[in-house]
Amino acid sequence: MDFNSFIGNQAVISQLQALFRQNKIAHAIMLDGAAGLGKKALANIIAQAAVCRHREDGTPCGDCSNCKKAEKGIHPDISFPEKSGILQTYSIATIRDVRTDAYVAANEAFTKVYIFADVDNMGVPAQNAFLKILEEPPKNVMFILTCESAFNVLATIRSRVQLFSLSPVSSAELQTYLAKNFPEQPAEHLKNICEVAKGNIGLALDLITAEGHSKSSELAEKLAFSLASMNEFDLLTVAAQVLENKKDFIFVLKFLSDLLRDALVLSADFSIAEISECAKILAEKLSTVQLLRLIDVVAQTKGYVERNVNLQILSTDFCSKMFQISVNAG
Repeated sequence: MDFNSFIGNQAVISQLQALFRQNKIAHAIMLDGAAGLGKKALANIIAQAAVCRHREDGTPCGDCSNCKKAEKGIHPDISFPEKSGILQTYSIATIRDVRTDAYVAANEAFTKVYIFADVDNMGVPAQNAFLKILEEPPKNVMFILTCESAFNVLATIRSRVQLFSLSPVSSAELQTYLAKNFPEQPAEHLKNICEVAKGNIGLALDLITAEGHSKSSELAEKLAFSLASMNEFDLLTVAAQVLENKKDFIFVLKFLSDLLRDALVLSADFSIAEISECAKILAEKLSTVQLLRLIDVVAQTKGYVERNVNLQILSTDFCSKMFQISVNAG
């Protein structure tokens, strides 16, 4: 993979290529953006470009021995410092080891590269230790840092890195990418994934499997049946099954919204070519007003999930609101 094959964020890619082409790339780069936008992949491309001996128009050639080793993840001059502890973050000891190692000459390339992932999870003491080497970096050493939000990193570190923020790709780019790479998948399935992923390629790839699709659809139907039967215990039990994973929760909410909307169409006496038994039951048990209110709650909850609200608290609130609507007609 190289800069030219990276999907989306073309302004960032063009800037990086120009910096490499002009030999003006910074000694420390920070990539920030939500999980799934390709920070890890881009960090690897930048590292490969840094060790490549024959860059072409600012992008790694892909043919030299350095490129081939970098692509396989075995280049001796590209390091991934280890995380430790319950929080799986970088310790002060690890940072000190990197500081010492950074002054040792590269083995095969002109540049040594250290890739630190999720630095917004790094403790303040470790960040302060890391700051020392950023202030007086060794020659021919590059640090690549990734995080979900640069504002969770000390301002002193932000001031010493070149920041590149990644954004979701356009809907058209994502649809084209999925259609090209997963031609065996039904068009409607890919359309649903694009709607849920909102330009997040990583999320789309996680949701592309038939297993994930089937599981989410099944859980959504169980939620719907619990609403139709006004069974609060079942509602809470099913909701608890998606608490551990934000992505699963979002996809379940998408399927539930589709079921509720199908039921709403039926309750308005419109026909649908293909309608699930679950949607029929919802239309029989719940009024149009109830269905509209439930759809609103699902949409609000999905928005909260995307904004990283605590899933435990959110699930409780979601179940409470949905149950109250299902038992109170009108």
